[in-house]
Amino acid sequence: MKHIKLMAAIAVMVLALASCSNDDYKSFVGTWGVEKIEYYNIDYAGQPIAATIETFSFDPNDIDDGIQLIFREDKLGEMRDNNVDTIWTNWNTETQAYDSYIVNPDTTLVTTFTYSYDKNAATLYMNMSYAHTFMMHIVDLESNTFTYENEYSQNYVERAYMRRLSNTPSKSAAKSSVKRPHKEGSFISGR
Repeated sequence: MKHIKLMAAIAVMVLALASCSNDDYKSFVGTWGVEKIEYYNIDYAGQPIAATIETFSFDPNDIDDGIQLIFREDKLGEMRDNNVDTIWTNWNTETQAYDSYIVNPDTTLVTTFTYSYDKNAATLYMNMSYAHTFMMHIVDLESNTFTYENEYSQNYVERAYMRRLSNTPSKSAAKSSVKRPHKEGSFISGR
């Protein structure tokens, strides 16, 4: 009898833990904007190499240069990228490179994704239609901010600082465009 009660208690605990972890993704539900992106190389211990750090700052509400991520309750979302300075087109399978591109397209690229979050591993999984599944290690998660690290190539890391936004984007004061490099394989600059 004690064995049955123990098994029942364990089953209830496992069920309770499993049901809690299913709602972990709700921390991300809403509209988020990119405030800053850092690209850098890491050393043998996984630490950033200071001389390689490139930093790009953004106003997430800027309709010309803002980048926003929308996470919906149904685990679907979209990235709205107003900062696109080049659109690469006509993938050549022979050369494994793009044959042409459009410079300064003056458009917002909307890319859809699905997502899930593993709180125990502190990893946000994002499945984009144009690439593989991105595994973002969440290094800081608060109610209105989060920071992720994405090793987009061996020893090359993208770190993005996100903040929660309202659903109504507003035009900020005029400023010069923020140009970021094309980093093949990165989440935000990989297209």
